[in-house]
Amino acid sequence: MKAFRHRTSWLYHPVTIFLSIQVLWIVLLVVWIRWYLVKHEQLQQMAARLRAQAEVDPLGWLPLLVAGILLALIVAGVTVIFIYWSKQQTLNRMQRAFVSNVTHELKSPVASIQLALETMAMRNMPEEKRREFLGMMLDDTERLTSLIDHILGAARIERRRGRFELKPVSFRRFMEETLAEDRHLFEKDGHVVVLEKGGDARVAIDSSAMRVVVANLVENAARYSPRGSTIRLRTHRDLRSCRLDVIDTGDGIAAKDLKNVFKMFWRAENAAGPRRAGTGLGLYIVRSIVREHGGKVWAASAGPGRGSTFSVRLPRMRNYWSLERRRVLRAQAEGRSG
Repeated sequence: MKAFRHRTSWLYHPVTIFLSIQVLWIVLLVVWIRWYLVKHEQLQQMAARLRAQAEVDPLGWLPLLVAGILLALIVAGVTVIFIYWSKQQTLNRMQRAFVSNVTHELKSPVASIQLALETMAMRNMPEEKRREFLGMMLDDTERLTSLIDHILGAARIERRRGRFELKPVSFRRFMEETLAEDRHLFEKDGHVVVLEKGGDARVAIDSSAMRVVVANLVENAARYSPRGSTIRLRTHRDLRSCRLDVIDTGDGIAAKDLKNVFKMFWRAENAAGPRRAGTGLGLYIVRSIVREHGGKVWAASAGPGRGSTFSVRLPRMRNYWSLERRRVLRAQAEGRSG
């Protein structure tokens, strides 16, 4: 019985139902047109036989046009419902993957901390071994803190939409200050973070939010790069924007995955390296913050195993004087000269 249900389950799949509805509407449309043409021809033959003095007006194409419009609206409605259902199914799959990933990420450090504490409680250890266990537990608690920060960060981004406090800053100086304060976090696993020489520009940003962007991009580059590798940060500017590139030499990204890396809960399944820890929220947070700043973020890679580059573009501030301000300044200058 179960085998029979498994073999016939495709009959109840939404895709099968959707295609069946489309075929049904096409058949109904063909039947309607055929019926309309037959009746129209019968009326013309009847008029010819009766030879009435009053000419019989043909039915015209208006009824057929109305029927076609109604049919198109129904098909469009079914299509929209199917598209939204498909998106909802994709989101549900990503959420299930997220719960699975978070559960695994939570259990691993908790189990490690518990094992270390039980070992320390049951045995008398030398000071050196005790410090080693304490270091392991500190690393695990840091992993837990990072995981919680990502989850809470995604929730904060949703609440703060449209409420960032944008202030003008030198983007180059902002990057230098961020690295000076957080370099020890970026390089804790042996990576080297280098801020290369590049152009500078004034941009309007929420400094705390943009520091989250930089931290998540560097953390992502470190996670998918071999230990001891160099992560390069490079700034550019043009007439209208300022750009930051975060360049790594890690696992790289397949071309088909480049458009997905910023989606919530999304995780690459076939990277060149082993599966990495993470929640699939870091890059989603980056994209959300950058969009709130009127900017754009994207990823580029030559392919798996060939590194990747994540770029953030922000609009530059334009310094100009309004007409009224110019008049005030001119009047003040004339007053001093007089």
